[in-house]
This record gives sequence, C-alpha cells and structure tokens, in this order.
Amino acid sequence: MSSFPCALQLYTVRDRLEQDVPTTLAAVRDIGYQYVELAGTQGRSPEAYKDLLDDAGLSAVSAHIGYEEVVTHPERAIDYARCFGLRFIVVPWLGGEAFATKEAWVEAARRMDAAGARLREAGIRLCYHNHAHEFLSVDGERIHDLLFAHSDPACLALQLDTCWAAVGGVDPVALIRAYGDRVPLLHIKDYKKEGDAPALTEVGSGCMDWPVVLDAARDAGVAWYIVEQDDNFIAGPDGAPDSLESARISGAFLARLL
Repeated sequence: MSSFPCALQLYTVRDRLEQDVPTTLAAVRDIGYQYVELAGTQGRSPEAYKDLLDDAGLSAVSAHIGYEEVVTHPERAIDYARCFGLRFIVVPWLGGEAFATKEAWVEAARRMDAAGARLREAGIRLCYHNHAHEFLSVDGERIHDLLFAHSDPACLALQLDTCWAAVGGVDPVALIRAYGDRVPLLHIKDYKKEGDAPALTEVGSGCMDWPVVLDAARDAGVAWYIVEQDDNFIAGPDGAPDSLESARISGAFLARLL
C-alpha cells in the first residue's frame, strides 16, 4: 500500500488511540499504511505526537483542525503543520445553529479564504471537508456552492468526502470533474443504503462505484486518497467492533484499485 498515495484518517481508529497511542500507531503501520491524516493528538503536544509517528514508521500528510482555531489563529495552524511537515490543513465541519443563514456561510467562506491566504504564504493549502448537509439549500442557494463561490481556489480547496456527497444526493464524480485541481484530497468512504440513514461500511463493501470515482480522481490530479470510516466497524474475533480490521480491509481494497 505504501507505493500509492493512500493514507488513513486516524479518526477511524480513535477508539484504539484512546486506549494506547503507540501500540495503535504501530498497528496502523503493520496493516499496510505508511501515511495518515491527523485528527488531534490525543492530548499530547504536536512534537511528542510527531515522535510517536516516527517511532511507528508513519508520516502525516494532512490534519483536521477546527474552524475557529484556523480562522482565528492561522499562525498556530502553520506551526502545527510545520511540526509534522504537512502540506494540507483541513477544516473538518461547519454547521448547527450558528450557520442557519446564507450570510453566515458566506462569512465563513470569506474567513477561511483569508486564513487560507496566510497558510498559502507558508506553503500550506487549506481545505474544507464536506458532509451531507452542505448540499442542502439555505435562502435559496446550495451551501456547498456558497463556500466555494465566495473563496479563492488558491486559498480554499475541497477535501471531498465521496460518501457524504453521495448521501447528500450529489454525484461525487461530477463534483471531482467540476472542481478539478481544487480537490487535492479525497476521503474514501463507503456505505450501504439501509432505510433513511446510511450504514457506513468498509470500502468495497457498499454501494460506491469506486472504479469510476478513482478514474475521475486520477484525471483531476488528486494528491491523496484518504480512507475513513466513522463507525459501524466490522466485528472482530470477540464479536466487538474492530476499527483496525475495518481500516485494513478498506486499505487493501483501495490498493488493489490504485
């Protein structure tokens, strides 16, 4: 797997990280991943976490950092990125009551644009990670369109979560083609259609058409294919959910296609 631009979003194995960070990071490397995307440092300093990644033979390629931290303290995000040698910082989510109007989303786009300009000066690209709700409309306009129409492509890119886009009723292939090189990072996630709510599953076990998605991603020049599974992990030998085994299955499937 290490010969391909494939990484694991460590949020996938957060249950294991909460119990034992060094052992979990070593296990992530053992199942075939060489690269990871960060989602916090489990209470450790960035420097201490970088040492743990080094010890495990892992390299971070990107990191999720909260919106307020990025837009209020872009210098901190730059320092964080430099510690790990990252080229990408990602705002992982926006929503809730604070974003109930078109004006709120436009303001968020402009604030991320300004922060992204500062990160760009430091050689770091800022991205926004979608869920499904960004494909709803507010005041007659689609939220996703507001974010990217009111920001410069050089300052705010898209980390496209393929699964959540599909759940939101949008074809991820069409999005990749429409945004082109504004999609440097792709979240690889799969799901099964079970009633009104999607059931997340290992990549290759759901309804996503991966050969078509990946062909479009190659054409667009996607830099990193990042496996993520939020929940609903496969059962391990003891019958309990096993996030690490889910990550292994997904990574192995992706490596065969890439």
